Amino acid sequence: MVPIYEQGKGNGLGYTFDEFIKRFVTICNDHKDNNRAKSFAFIFYDFGDKAVKDILKDQGGFVELDRLSGKDLSVFYLHSNNKALFKAFNEIFFGAFQITDNDSKLPFVLFFNIVDNEVANLEIIEIEHSNLMLAFKELYDIIKNYIDRANDKSIKAVKPKTNKIVSFLKAAGRVTLDNFLQLFMEKASEYAGHYL
Repeated sequence: MVPIYEQGKGNGLGYTFDEFIKRFVTICNDHKDNNRAKSFAFIFYDFGDKAVKDILKDQGGFVELDRLSGKDLSVFYLHSNNKALFKAFNEIFFGAFQITDNDSKLPFVLFFNIVDNEVANLEIIEIEHSNLMLAFKELYDIIKNYIDRANDKSIKAVKPKTNKIVSFLKAAGRVTLDNFLQLFMEKASEYAGHYL
């Protein structure tokens, strides 16, 4: 679990918003090169998603999800109380990953890999529950299922409930890192108040 803070917290865990925006691809490559992660995920939510915010703020919930993700998955998420920062963060990454409102609704988990200098294997799974306990179990199960599938190709994915939207972003497909970086920097530069 990798939090992204509005400003530095001084505890050595996570990144500041500006640092993460400036170094996102480098951070992913460093995690892969140093065996900190095989794949990556974002937990996208907005200021009003109380259950997800509470899960990620809770020390016990954070520890459980951190243990689960281990060295298989780096899970990034914004840790802030700033409504405008949530909007900017989501716009920047939705633009870079070419996610539209038709692809999914918040909150959701976006999984992806970096393969042969391309951002690949994008998958979105929505978090449906707004109850804290149910949302934690759902988020835990979403991450566990992804890790199980990634680690053992012979394991069939647990089929999500029929009312859950699971999108493999065919439109985005594989995006070269150069194109991804260009889209990313265009969206990041649009964010007023942070200059890169």
